[in-house]
Amino acid sequence: MARSERLKNLLVLLERLRLDGLFISSLPNIRYISGFTGSWAACLVSPRRRILFIDSRYQLQAEREVEGFRILTVTSSGLFSALCVHARTLRLRELGFEAHALSYASYQLLKRALKGVCSIHAAPPLVEKIRMVKSREEILRLKKLAHMTDAVLSQCRGHVSAGMTERELGALLESIARDAGADGIAFPSIVASGSNSAMPHYRSGGGRLRNGSPLLIDFGLAQGGYNSDLTRTFHLGRVTRRYRGVYEVVLEAQQLAVQAIKAGVAASVVDFCARDYISSRGFQHCFGHSLGHGLGMEVHEAPRLNRDSDDILDEGMVCTVEPGIYIPGWGGVRIEDMVLVERDGCSVLTASPKGIEDSLL
Repeated sequence: MARSERLKNLLVLLERLRLDGLFISSLPNIRYISGFTGSWAACLVSPRRRILFIDSRYQLQAEREVEGFRILTVTSSGLFSALCVHARTLRLRELGFEAHALSYASYQLLKRALKGVCSIHAAPPLVEKIRMVKSREEILRLKKLAHMTDAVLSQCRGHVSAGMTERELGALLESIARDAGADGIAFPSIVASGSNSAMPHYRSGGGRLRNGSPLLIDFGLAQGGYNSDLTRTFHLGRVTRRYRGVYEVVLEAQQLAVQAIKAGVAASVVDFCARDYISSRGFQHCFGHSLGHGLGMEVHEAPRLNRDSDDILDEGMVCTVEPGIYIPGWGGVRIEDMVLVERDGCSVLTASPKGIEDSLL
């Protein structure tokens, strides 16, 4: 989807909400709408004008990256005053802002600056709604990243051995990722050995990889403003009956969820397919997190695959499917893949092997 089409879709959403414009402060949304990749910016989008506010560090960069926007250099303290001038010039009456991306302190400054000029309204996630469905170009980017992620994990597996620390393995992942062409790691990699793998968002430390216990690796790559996400759980040494039993339940739960995915299906229904199966096997208290999340310019974005989600899956969405079972004192198993939603089903983008025999090291 070209940026002109993205802007057109945004203006349609604004019209439906009877808003004269939208003040955008989320950097991923600014990048999506304007193409600007700097670390400080804000946007004003209205039917009559699009303005990108930047500071002096990014003048040349913005001129190279951005088309179709008027570029204005401001200071951080002068942003809302500049916004007020243009809101008055454009005769805006109803202005939306991104409540989820604006601090309370900034909201107070915005409210004060626009007092007597226009009314401000907390808008729903409008740009995020457009971002949910990926364009053909975005899908190609994410497929490439998925393949790269598979290759990084495959190469890393050849270096895993008992006695390594979690930090050492995490550093190895990052090194291999950069050598493969990634801009970096999408998020701090989770390398959780033994009982540490019972913590879904464990922060890798000095724990050592030991034979006879699970090893969970959850990592992603970043490239060109997009991200990947992949989890595999391994077992060092001879597999135990307990590990085999837990692993097979998680794998079957993931397969059931993947089979349920297609355009028009409620995200909550997909979550139920995996969660209900895990519960039926006696692990109802061992899977507490969501089944998955959208993936793209952010590691976690819409749609949300959880029991309370209102999202309906649509063709072109990319999301993760990552059921898990976590048992305190023993460890955990999580299997995660990236999935592209299609009209009559889905395609699994990540292809790292995940049979029980593939999980053994």
